[in-house]
Amino acid sequence: MSSQKEELFIPRSEWPFTEVLPEEYTRTLETTQVYVTTVEPKSTNQLLKFIQKYLPPLQQLEHCKRIKRSKQNPDSLVLTTILCTCDSMDLSSLKNLATQHNIDIDPQQIGVPRYPPKNKRQFEQWNPVWPVTYREDPRQHPKWTQQDLDLIQDHMRQLMTATIDHDSSCLDVRARIVDPKSNTVLAQATDTRHLGHPLHHAIMNCIDLVAQKERQNKQQQKDEVDGLKRKHMDDDNALDDNINDRSTTYLCSGYDMYVTHEPCAMCAMALVHSRITRVFYSVPTKTGCLGTLYHIHSHSSLNHHYKTFKDLLLNDTARIPFTHFPDPLDA
Repeated sequence: MSSQKEELFIPRSEWPFTEVLPEEYTRTLETTQVYVTTVEPKSTNQLLKFIQKYLPPLQQLEHCKRIKRSKQNPDSLVLTTILCTCDSMDLSSLKNLATQHNIDIDPQQIGVPRYPPKNKRQFEQWNPVWPVTYREDPRQHPKWTQQDLDLIQDHMRQLMTATIDHDSSCLDVRARIVDPKSNTVLAQATDTRHLGHPLHHAIMNCIDLVAQKERQNKQQQKDEVDGLKRKHMDDDNALDDNINDRSTTYLCSGYDMYVTHEPCAMCAMALVHSRITRVFYSVPTKTGCLGTLYHIHSHSSLNHHYKTFKDLLLNDTARIPFTHFPDPLDA
């Protein structure tokens, strides 16, 4: 049954867009210098106890296996062990410490992978340098059915051809916020910087429309609660709890953003703060920060990350005239 369900998911190679992966998934090999020594198999336990008790721990290198096994010939097994990083102890101190505890070592300096592999390609390239651990996390891979992909393309296609209810001279940068659970369009907007405000990008306008609706909904809820309070004075506390619960969700939690052109730094950060879940865009831009200049959606220092997909209906979007305005945050 599970295998039949898996067959319904469209393979990544057939998606009508490309996932903008975090930079750590596309990085090339970088190495950290460590001291290693060969060791006889019978002496391994003694050496490992010495390492654990007297040498600095391998901080940030937990993905590197401590011992490397290799064969010089079919009958000879050679073990090579990482002692410590070169920047945590100088070579003379290392040798003196080993001599004091009657440990026979011949330290050599080599490079080992600095980061853990995030995908099979990195693992296959980095593992020959020094053995590393790797476990693929299938939860990180988006799964799409054909129906999912059809809905996503429909939203972008509608966005490209929609008449936005603004001034007729608007720029053709368009954005749409969708609740994927109900497939409901919550807001749609275009870029209106030409009307005088440099921050009125399509995404900012779209988020503002959602905020306006949220304010209206909260006011309506408050009015309803006030009316109920007048009828049921004893239930004041319960009513207060209910309205507080409704106000704890972030503005765009669980929602998708569709935008014709790659968001700039300001818009990408606005999507972080509003807690958007997914972003779909078509055209990469010079000031784009979801894959071109930066990967803001997955930056490790931020407290919210969202998945990003680019090149959705790229050929169709390319036919839309686009007047480029500089990012207002550019120097």
